Amino acid sequence: MTGHDPISQHLQDSMNHWGSGTDDPAMQQAMERSIAAHHALATSPGVTFEAHEDIVIVLHPGFELLDMVGPYHFLAAMIGATMHLATTGDVTEPVRSSSGMPITPTTTLDDAPSAPTVLLIPGGETGVLTSDTHAINAIRRLGQNAELITSVCSGSLALAAAGLLEGRRATSHWSVRHLLPGHGAIEVDERVVEDGNVLTAAGVTAGMDLAIRLVARFRGDTYARFLELGAEYDPQPPFGSGTPDQAGPELTALSRDFLAPLEEQLRAP
Repeated sequence: MTGHDPISQHLQDSMNHWGSGTDDPAMQQAMERSIAAHHALATSPGVTFEAHEDIVIVLHPGFELLDMVGPYHFLAAMIGATMHLATTGDVTEPVRSSSGMPITPTTTLDDAPSAPTVLLIPGGETGVLTSDTHAINAIRRLGQNAELITSVCSGSLALAAAGLLEGRRATSHWSVRHLLPGHGAIEVDERVVEDGNVLTAAGVTAGMDLAIRLVARFRGDTYARFLELGAEYDPQPPFGSGTPDQAGPELTALSRDFLAPLEEQLRAP
């Protein structure tokens, strides 16, 4: 393996990761198979093996963890992409998710790339974000220069509050999706909705669907299918109650009441 092409560099990084194990004949053979597989993927028709996307994911207090981690898993697997976790606060302070897990940011909204390839807003306690005037202004600025504007779950309401969904078809978590028209957007009941350079995903797990679509857009369908296989992304929910229609009116009413404060926070002024 020679040269400084993207494949060679990525393979060198992989070998360094395995370290002393590469001295073992069986491991050497395994690495040779891996090298061949890397080249096969990189040279597959329609595949862009490496590019240099800037992915900005906004972290606000009380963000929904899976809204961020799900897309991050797939988008970070695009070799050469740079992931920016942009906090609405101080970059030295971890941002606590709605489930309590803290995530360390890498930048602030003010210092994030001014023209990101992808701007992604997760949901969660979105009222905290929409009430932060500085953050909403920064999201508006970044969105106006972004190649793609995206959201997961109630994050679309933050995009709407920033004026980025005016006249656009969009979706959100089922409990707040009906609020989109009040902010100038067009409500659509779909898992992922694309309107021009705006892509919005429904609740939580739909963020992974969104991310896989983004990978296909930037790196080709084969690359996206490869990552989908690697993640064994084959959802088979044990109860099949992931939508109001599937859950039934009683459970849906309970869930809607549970989320009533969020709904009230996100109503248009």
